[in-house]
Amino acid sequence: MSNRVDLTKAEPEQIIQFKNQLNEELEHLQASHQALQTAKFKYKDCQRNVATVSANQDNEILVPLTASLYVPGKVKNSDEFLVDVGTGYFVAKNRKQSSEFFESRLKKLDQDGGKLTSLINEKLEAVQRVDNILRAKIMEQEHAKTQAAAKAK
Repeated sequence: MSNRVDLTKAEPEQIIQFKNQLNEELEHLQASHQALQTAKFKYKDCQRNVATVSANQDNEILVPLTASLYVPGKVKNSDEFLVDVGTGYFVAKNRKQSSEFFESRLKKLDQDGGKLTSLINEKLEAVQRVDNILRAKIMEQEHAKTQAAAKAK
């Protein structure tokens, strides 16, 4: 069974509580969307690097040991890459396979991003509807108070 509540019959405090819950969900979805965008940027960068590594053997490069520590190195085989496929596993792939791997990841992220964008838009619309209900409920209460005060005079 679903716990559906008619917000038009709820008290403003309950509506505010529900709105806060919606806003928390929205923040979580937006953070997930940002993480997706970051991953997409990473994969695009990898794909671009696979495409631009020179075919010339023995090109000198800087190999990162940490984010700010590098050692000089040389490319032995510019058509062979070790690709991080997740959870610490690396797989040797040639240039075409590497590019296809990153392309498939980018397509998946695009699909997931589209779904996430739809969810975010739905939540934004829900927050707007709750805001409208809350505003109407507060105006209704103020009107009732004004009428009660007028009758008391």
